[in-house]
Parts: sequence; structure tokens; C-alpha cells
Amino acid sequence: MPVNAFVPVSVVIPAYNEALRLPGSLPAVAATLGRMPGAEVIVVDDGSTDGTAAIAEKLLVGLPGGRVLRLPWNSGKGAAVRAGVSAAHGESIVFVDADGASDLNDLPLLLAALEHAEVALGSRRIGGRAIRSSGRRVGSWAFNQITRSLASLDIADTQCGFKAFRGSEAKLLFSLARSTGFGFDVEVLSIARSMGYRIAEVPVTWAEMPGGSFRVGRHTPAMLVDVMRARRYLGRSVPGVNTPAGTLISTSPPVDAGPATAVPVAAVPVVAVARPVEPVASRAPLSPPRRPHPSSVTPFPLAAAAGPEAAAR
Repeated sequence: MPVNAFVPVSVVIPAYNEALRLPGSLPAVAATLGRMPGAEVIVVDDGSTDGTAAIAEKLLVGLPGGRVLRLPWNSGKGAAVRAGVSAAHGESIVFVDADGASDLNDLPLLLAALEHAEVALGSRRIGGRAIRSSGRRVGSWAFNQITRSLASLDIADTQCGFKAFRGSEAKLLFSLARSTGFGFDVEVLSIARSMGYRIAEVPVTWAEMPGGSFRVGRHTPAMLVDVMRARRYLGRSVPGVNTPAGTLISTSPPVDAGPATAVPVAAVPVVAVARPVEPVASRAPLSPPRRPHPSSVTPFPLAAAAGPEAAAR
């Protein structure tokens, strides 16, 4: 990366033994970021044993901002994302799962939400745009109920593998987090809430993919430990930030629960979970939102749907 080069977006992809799925998902990510000058893609090989790193390097050839970061041994998804965030240079930092379940056409929506919040979460439980098996849906609902009751995180979907952060806030949050497994999201979001960061939930298109390394019996106990670890932040907050935890602040109309093929950027739902000292509408961003407006990414159908109103913003 050239010294002082401006990087609008960094996309971090944690990958553990993803040699079979990366050829189907990584080209789409590379094509998407290739339309955004200066953007970078960082694939973090989490100690894979199937040649994941070599395949990722081959697939990223031709993308100036593409690179592979190798961890010496399998450390967990949380550790892989944290390593990628630490190495990222972007004004905005996004992480997305390697399985290709998330639709990268929704990236402009997450970036647009960062104009009003420090954290933007892709959500499969609002908007009616997720395709999941009944078992996966029930498991997600159950884990969500646990996080709400134990960690007081009033968020519809903490576990969707498609999240965006303002760059400096991402580095601070992940430097403070200690969870290394699949439950790291809960700790990161709990830290964000305790620091008064605004959190936006954005409906995304998502389709369940076969395969993957997550195993319910093996990984669920560790995720519950991560939830208990996140409880330590319940009594913490930035001095002067004293709004009760879990307060919901809606800054946009309710989300339509029906299916949608394109959502205008101007209609991105921003449902913030925060502890503001003053009303969110009058609060200055914690870091300057210097990232380019998503409407400039003309190849995206979602950007085209934004219309003149979004372009004028």
C-alpha cells in the first residue's frame, strides 16, 4: 500500500479451510471492490490446512488492494477478524464471511449508514430478505434471546457476518475485545454500546450456504462464554454517558417487513442502540465521515435506485 494512500474501504474476510468456497465468493468481492478506487480486500487465513491462502492469493491477482494475511495456527473467527482490522487502512472497515452468503450489492447501504452511526450491522431478521433453514432460524432466535437477557443487547441480529465500522472506531473496539471465537460479535457490540457509539441495523440479502466450520455442539458453549464475558461492560460507560442500556433510538421510518429487490440509500433504516449524552440528531460524529458517498459507485443497481435525492445529499 503506497504511503499516505487514501483507502475508502477495507473489506476483511476471515477464512478457515475455505478452499472449496472461496472460488465462488471471492471473485464477486474483488469485482465489487475493483469498482471503488483505492479499496482493499484482506483475506485472513486462520491457520487453514487445505491451501486456502494459496487459492486466495491466486483469486486476488489483478486487484491492487488485495492481499492475504496468514495466521500461524487456527485461532478462531474473532481472532482472524481482529488481525484483519488491525492491518486495514480504510476509512471504513467491513468484514464479511467467506461463504458468499451476503450479497455485496448491499455494501453501499452499510456505508451510507456510517454517515449517521459508528457501527452498521447487516441484519437478516429485518426486511424479509434472508433465506435460511428452519433450524438455523430457530437457533439464531434462541441465541438472540440469550444475548438480550444476559448481555442486554437489544439488537435484532448480532451474528450476521456482514458488518461495517468507521475505521478508527473499528481499531479501538477490536483492540479492546478479547473473544476469539464465533461469539466475538457480542463482545464488540457490548463495548460499542458502553462507549456510546451509535449502532445502525440495515436489512441485507442473505442466503444460507452449505459447508462451513461452525458446529452447534462444539462452538455454542464457547459462544455462551463470550456472552457472559460481554456482561462485564453492562456497568461501564464513557463518563457522562448515562442513558440506560438498551435504549432504542429510531432515526428513520419503520422497516418494511416485505421482500425487496432494491432499497434506496435515502431509506436506510438507522435504529441505534446507544447511550447518548445529547440527542443523536445533534451529536457530532466521533470521526470525520470522509468516505465517498455510495451513489458514486455507479455499477451497483442499489446505487442507481437511490435516485437524485441521494445524489444531492
